[in-house]
Amino acid sequence: MIIYVIFGLVVAVALSWTLIKPRVIRFSVGLIFSIALIGAVALLTLNFTDHYGMKKVTTVRTQRVYSALGSQSAADVLIAKQLGTQSDNYIFAYREQRNGSTTTHFVPNQKKVTTMVKKRATYQVDKVKYAAVTTTTVRWGWKNATMKRWFNVGVQDGELVSQKRMIKVPDKTWIVLSSSQLKTLQKSMKKTAKSPISAAQQAEMRSLSKHQLAVRTVKQLKQELNN
Repeated sequence: MIIYVIFGLVVAVALSWTLIKPRVIRFSVGLIFSIALIGAVALLTLNFTDHYGMKKVTTVRTQRVYSALGSQSAADVLIAKQLGTQSDNYIFAYREQRNGSTTTHFVPNQKKVTTMVKKRATYQVDKVKYAAVTTTTVRWGWKNATMKRWFNVGVQDGELVSQKRMIKVPDKTWIVLSSSQLKTLQKSMKKTAKSPISAAQQAEMRSLSKHQLAVRTVKQLKQELNN
């Protein structure tokens, strides 16, 4: 609506300064319309530059994630590739369903640079029961219906402010690996699989619960990575 108001004020300013003959009335009316026009333009400018009349709306969504290796490994694995050297921004590979396929997530869309720089994905190894990704999205929204009616110009409603994806994985049963680390460990595991296992070791492995086996496997993998 403010666009129509500005257009009307432009016409009113032009007519008041040119058609009104008495000087005092012309000056008074012209000044009032001029000030109103400046004010309307200033408000519209503030709306474009500082999102006047709008507020930040935050939505949080949490979704469970599953190991990228599925049943291939007793330990659950999250594959992470850092973008840059110290960005703390990653591309991840994991499964959205336990029996689903492994897919890559949060790959930046380089064709939309403005949106790309507002999105980040990172991870945290913590004392949690299961792995999950929490997506926190902040967008611009109108403060009320009045502000929307006056300033709804363009596509500002829903404009992305920021989006952060945080993956938290259990510290004892999950391990976060880069692609190169995963390949190294897979080669090591193949060699280990070919080594003979005693009956006592086999019995010990069978006695372990799934959780215990995962904890043990994570410890072994971390030791191999540190060697």
